[in-house]
Amino acid sequence: MYTTILVDDELHCTESLAFLLTKSHPELKILAKFNDARMALDFLKTNQVDLVFLDIEMPGMNGFELLSSVEDLNFDVVFVTAYDQYAIKAFTYSAISYLLKPIDDEDLHDTIARWKEKKNKTLALNQLHMMHDLLTNANRLKTKVALPTSDGLEFIEIKTIMRCESESNYTRLYCIDKTKHLICRTLKEVERVLQESGFVRVHHSHLINPQYIRKFVRNDGGYIIMDDGEQISVSRTKKDRLFELFNHVERL
Repeated sequence: MYTTILVDDELHCTESLAFLLTKSHPELKILAKFNDARMALDFLKTNQVDLVFLDIEMPGMNGFELLSSVEDLNFDVVFVTAYDQYAIKAFTYSAISYLLKPIDDEDLHDTIARWKEKKNKTLALNQLHMMHDLLTNANRLKTKVALPTSDGLEFIEIKTIMRCESESNYTRLYCIDKTKHLICRTLKEVERVLQESGFVRVHHSHLINPQYIRKFVRNDGGYIIMDDGEQISVSRTKKDRLFELFNHVERL
């Protein structure tokens, strides 16, 4: 059994999240719901919790201000926001969790499952500071993503990622330098981040960087061969998007 509190200035948000948690996650005991961050802060000063679902943008005191006011961050946080900013989405890869409003039941389930897998279930200050920095510089070039490692974060260039392959609730990233990275994120979550950089989902298990396509073969239902020699099937429902990309390539 884990304890949690919900903090959001909108009443319907805390109520709907409480409903989803009660329905599907009885292992999370909701100690309190707050629509005023200052009241939540008072509660956190005198009560121990395992996890806080925290809205970022709130009047009076936002989520970062609340966390900065807590002397001992001995709990973890799932940030909840309606702002689908790149800086937040980039942290899909990091140890910091987030949910976009309106909250999807499947996304909530995946987020809680990943959190329960974490060895250290407390919010790391350095990760909080990095996320805050990204949010305040959201317009800078979107060239890198942060991957969680056993001792912190590794930042890699998006353009060096050739393809991504689903492995259940994990995703393996294949890079042009032949390195591989296994991250605790679904391919759906990875796609949310990388689609802005031109990545295309060609199969339920495969997300590719089109610049590394070597060949398209129409036989056997259609498949592509990547620059690393990997043969990837193309789903029937994904072919139109792929052919649309091919239309922008010069032909001889």
